[in-house]
Amino acid sequence: MEIKLEEVIEAIDNTDANTQFFYYIPEERIIERDDSIKEKYLIPLPTHKEIDDYATMKMFIEEKTDGEAQEWLRECIRGAGAFRRFRSTLERFGLSEDWLEYRSSIHEGIALDWCEYYGIEYLEDSAPYQKTEEPAPVFTKTEKKHSFRFVDINEDNLYNLAYLAVDFRKTLSSLKNQKPSYDVDDAIEELREDLRMGDRYFAVTDNGRYVGYASCRIQNDVVWLSSLYVRPENRRKGIGKLLLEKAEAIAEEYGNDTLYMYVHPNNELMIPFLASQGYDVLNLIEIRKAHREEEPSSTYSIGDHTYKY
Repeated sequence: MEIKLEEVIEAIDNTDANTQFFYYIPEERIIERDDSIKEKYLIPLPTHKEIDDYATMKMFIEEKTDGEAQEWLRECIRGAGAFRRFRSTLERFGLSEDWLEYRSSIHEGIALDWCEYYGIEYLEDSAPYQKTEEPAPVFTKTEKKHSFRFVDINEDNLYNLAYLAVDFRKTLSSLKNQKPSYDVDDAIEELREDLRMGDRYFAVTDNGRYVGYASCRIQNDVVWLSSLYVRPENRRKGIGKLLLEKAEAIAEEYGNDTLYMYVHPNNELMIPFLASQGYDVLNLIEIRKAHREEEPSSTYSIGDHTYKY
């Protein structure tokens, strides 16, 4: 999913006590509420209360004004009609443009945080907008303008993570030459159940897009790394290490100095990565009889013992 950042900002600019906007997932666009559309296809943009332009006015007064102008502005925002009096006072002191610029920067920050939280990749104008007869601005993915960010996953923002969870499950199944019948709806239900059980999920974003995630399960104060996955096109950029370090920090919260995890013995991506981070101590091996009609194709040796896989 993706969106032009200016469209998010414009929606935030136009949100008021009677108007709220939503991101319509199937068409990747912003709309006002439409009761004919199922809620599962809508992601809410910030509400009027969450945007809180009154708080923004107070910050502007304290941060960007002084002297007589500041005194007048502090007084004018008290009581009913604050916004109207605020605008009139701005005009009196020639501060209207300063206010619009300040409010725009705050709204841009809200827009960026919203995109990051929901894992929606944002596109930005490749050049400053000017009202001319030239062709419309071209929107492109931002080139490293914003650094990687962590987002905690909960039932509110798990939708986009489900796509990564499907890719992760497919990757694991391929290690056993299996093709799982596992789709996005299955992933959403599994994520919801894991979160209800207390699992910790977190993602790393780049330009709003979830590019990797990990999860931890806590059992008797022992922290297990349940999953760690990075999109193939985003590997070798330090994202896996960021996720592992975040999981290690969670382990430290529970008094652990290491993480525990299960790893497929033929996972040639994960095992070398873990070894490079100091995870090279074998803990336990999980053993079972072969399933009916199962024919393991590989063998692995540990000490003097050989196991089918």
